[in-house]
Amino acid sequence: MDETKVNNNPTIRVAGVPEHFNEPWIIGLEEELFLKEGIDIKWHSVKEGTGAMLNKLKSDEVDVIVALTEGLINEICKGSDIRLIGTYVQSPLIWSVSTGSNSNFNSIEDLKGEIFGISRYQSGSHLMSCVLANQYGWKQNEIEFLINDNFENLRKSVNDKTSSAFLWEYFMQKPFYDKGEIRRIGEIITPWPCFLIASKEKFIGENLIHLENMFKALEKSCLSFQQNSLKSIKRISEKFHLNENDAKSWFDKVNIIGKNSIAESTIEITIDSLKTAQILNENFKQIDPIRFLDTRIAKLIVDIKSMRLYNKPELLISLRNSLRANGLAKGSISYKDLLSFDQNHYHGIEVLDLSMKELNFLDENQNSSKWIIQIGSNLGGCSRYLAGKYHLNILAIELQNDLSQFANELTDRCNLSNKIHHIAGDFLNVSQHLQENFYQGIFSWITILHFNEFDRINLMKKSFRLLKTNGYFYCEDFIRIENLTNEESQILEHDVFCKYLPTIDQYKDHLIQSGFVILKTVDLSEDWRNYTKERLDLFEKNQMNLIEIHGEDIYQRLHSFYQSIVKLFNGKHVGGIRIIAQKQ
Repeated sequence: MDETKVNNNPTIRVAGVPEHFNEPWIIGLEEELFLKEGIDIKWHSVKEGTGAMLNKLKSDEVDVIVALTEGLINEICKGSDIRLIGTYVQSPLIWSVSTGSNSNFNSIEDLKGEIFGISRYQSGSHLMSCVLANQYGWKQNEIEFLINDNFENLRKSVNDKTSSAFLWEYFMQKPFYDKGEIRRIGEIITPWPCFLIASKEKFIGENLIHLENMFKALEKSCLSFQQNSLKSIKRISEKFHLNENDAKSWFDKVNIIGKNSIAESTIEITIDSLKTAQILNENFKQIDPIRFLDTRIAKLIVDIKSMRLYNKPELLISLRNSLRANGLAKGSISYKDLLSFDQNHYHGIEVLDLSMKELNFLDENQNSSKWIIQIGSNLGGCSRYLAGKYHLNILAIELQNDLSQFANELTDRCNLSNKIHHIAGDFLNVSQHLQENFYQGIFSWITILHFNEFDRINLMKKSFRLLKTNGYFYCEDFIRIENLTNEESQILEHDVFCKYLPTIDQYKDHLIQSGFVILKTVDLSEDWRNYTKERLDLFEKNQMNLIEIHGEDIYQRLHSFYQSIVKLFNGKHVGGIRIIAQKQ
């Protein structure tokens, strides 16, 4: 690069680890995207990681760092003047659970009460071991830790059996799986985006315009990296010594965005995990999430993880607890074994059978070539039932990475991975990469309510393009019957993550404007009013048994959520609808 071009531009010194995640920064430098925005970026590779980058930032050796979310939030909790200014990698980090090549451990369920190797206390390997225990419903004192300092010693430890397992980033471990040195027995993902961008308050205040221009260029570079997929995969493969299949696997899962916004749930969930791991004191006084950001440059946003049902891993923990209590925690199972536990929508398999009957999808054979999409597949219960009973091929799209990961694990145990392809992501983004005029049906059970009006219309237009001629759009969803009270609006926004609720007529208009013909609508309001009340009554009736299996905290949080939904439907301003539309 000709240095004379940049002499008159303001300089921002940015630090990050020399890993595949940071290639968009390097691409931005090579293609002079930052220079075009009037910014001279000086890139500093810091192989020692987040702790070392924090020290460099505090000592003014660099101006901006791209670091692990948990490290940054922990630092701010200690009173640092560092502030978050953006989200870099939206997708989570995949932590693979490894054991010795000849150990007796074959699943994560086998590790309760065992010794986990960690690099050091308060490290990622320590924190994620604690998160793993929490998600599996174990008490923190039911696992022990052995400090092994580094990745090499961790591998030695599981093979000499001084420890039982350890957690480390999957793609760092992949070559050692291939060599047979260690075995992978499971994985867990961070319940937060893995990399955020941070700086110091003083630097931010003095460089607002320059940081804004940095983000403009960074977004362009991230977009270029994602759109030029073949070139990016080849680049990652060659630079980081991965075979192209592994590089593609990583690329398909990662979502690098480089935007100056941070989700409220990212901060709240990370703090909860830091407290669980006792990295933060259990009595740590909660800080308003807005105080972790510098709002002169960054925006705090609310996402679905802020919803009461999802801001803690109740669904994961309660399902794992139920499976364990019924002897289904590990090994091969049938989709039928899960039906009492994985059908979280209203009326369970009854409405799934009804949908197949309505669309005449009943006569599919084992080798059916019929493909459908489920938007909002949650823990995969609907998809497994439809694939298992009706032999449909299903693209199961779920926004929340942790739910999608566990759904995929269960699908694999049910031997249905050949029929169901789980994708973690936003349907609006995923749909851009799907074949148009290909799918026979697009289904959604109580999911579209999470989309705002603009995105909802966009969803319907994209669905229309993806469907074959005579393909169906089939959904059950909330509707607005009358004007909402303030309390109802608050419940919808904060407990349900629904900021826009149309009437039946508005819902139909959105579909018609997208090109669909409405075949049938069914008002489900009275039915759902009764169903949600019966669900709450049954939940309360089984209180003692549920607390014994899941614990008091999970019971109370789910109970509160169910009460809120009953209150919504009892007000008779919120109802439900089933809509069947067709692309003709």
